[in-house]
Amino acid sequence: MKIKSAIATLAIATVLPVSSAWAQSADELAFQQLGAALKADDVERQSAIKTCVEQGIGENPAGLAKLMGVPVEQATVAWCARTTNGIAQGKLNWADISALNQGTVTPNAHSVLTTTSDGH
Repeated sequence: MKIKSAIATLAIATVLPVSSAWAQSADELAFQQLGAALKADDVERQSAIKTCVEQGIGENPAGLAKLMGVPVEQATVAWCARTTNGIAQGKLNWADISALNQGTVTPNAHSVLTTTSDGH
């Protein structure tokens, strides 16, 4: 599955007026498909990292930089490489990503974010 279609599936799942249990199930399935695509295709994985870097990680990356042990100016690249590779390697699951979106760092996410990935 191409990343664009996985992202589209995630986007659709979050806007459809359906039960939350179904939406979560659909989101998890799309996430699993995304992970498989990232693992199977290095070009897709690198493209996902590049897209993430272009989108940025917010207005104040200082907290993430501190957590990851990198200078602030390297936080975006480190975040994108570490999370994308973590998903591709199966080290981050749907619950970890959902928690990060809520501002909570799970033990899995902490391990991924504090471990250098692809030199970042």
